[in-house]
Amino acid sequence: MIDREFMYDEEDYDYIDSNSEQGQDIEDEIDFEDDSDFDDDTINDIDFSEFKGDDFKTSFSKVNKQIDRKQAVKKSGRRGIVVRKKKPLTKDFGIKKGATITGGKKKISKIIVPQDKKVIVEGISKFILSKDSKNDSLRNIGYYKGKKLKELVLIFNNHTLNDFTLQLFNPSMPLDYLYSTSLNLNNQIQVAGGAVAYTDVLFNLLANPTLIVNAKFVLTGPAFANQIAIPLQYVNKEITGKVDVNPINLALQIDNMQVFDYVVNYDLMATLNRPFIPDGMDIINYKVLAGMTVTMCFYYKQVSLKKFFYKEARDSKKLM
Repeated sequence: MIDREFMYDEEDYDYIDSNSEQGQDIEDEIDFEDDSDFDDDTINDIDFSEFKGDDFKTSFSKVNKQIDRKQAVKKSGRRGIVVRKKKPLTKDFGIKKGATITGGKKKISKIIVPQDKKVIVEGISKFILSKDSKNDSLRNIGYYKGKKLKELVLIFNNHTLNDFTLQLFNPSMPLDYLYSTSLNLNNQIQVAGGAVAYTDVLFNLLANPTLIVNAKFVLTGPAFANQIAIPLQYVNKEITGKVDVNPINLALQIDNMQVFDYVVNYDLMATLNRPFIPDGMDIINYKVLAGMTVTMCFYYKQVSLKKFFYKEARDSKKLM
């Protein structure tokens, strides 16, 4: 027989005199832990002829209860009944090494884990859980400092047999393009929605400071492999004649987590390491190959000067 020490905490148990009325009432109903040990003397003190039941299982259960009661009384040094206290139920539980939580039919709505515990969630994209600064920038496409940005969508359809060189946001290009080709630049560059012309956008940007934070490019056409290799040249100029050129390769901006390689999302400010404000002196040089369609979506925030200077404009709910 394996000798194990029987231990119990008095805070977890109540002592009830077996001769008392309460002891007599609960004597046959009390439930004891089945991990207490017993010795031969305990068994010898029990009269097994007193236990009767409808079946063997019921009789055997009564015997176990009597053995547990005798042993507990003997270890406590007092004659009576040791009753285990009922503790209040709680939903809290501790995890020392690890645990698997399953919700069964009912969905788990909330899991709270202490800050000093590590949590690994399986089945979720590493891109979502990553704390890398680059991934954080990509997750914030379309937002800046927690606020949703406006969208400026420009579409370039080059259905000609020649490549089309574009100076985006350059206020001089519409006139230069007209003189060199006798064509209207607005026919080459479409603004999503169709209600606004590209030249209207240029003049608006000159009057109202606009900060472009991030962008999304969609490239479609037969020459996709060559188009994705063409860099964007961000040209920052001063009226003194100073020019600073920053090339950006779109192929290097493709995230390895994304499904479609013809869609390029990138944080423009983080890539340039400076703000991009197209005020006529900050432009983009880009070449659209023959047969290709390039859709550029710029996410921006803008300061309206008319609302800045005139209270009437700020108070108006109809003025855009």
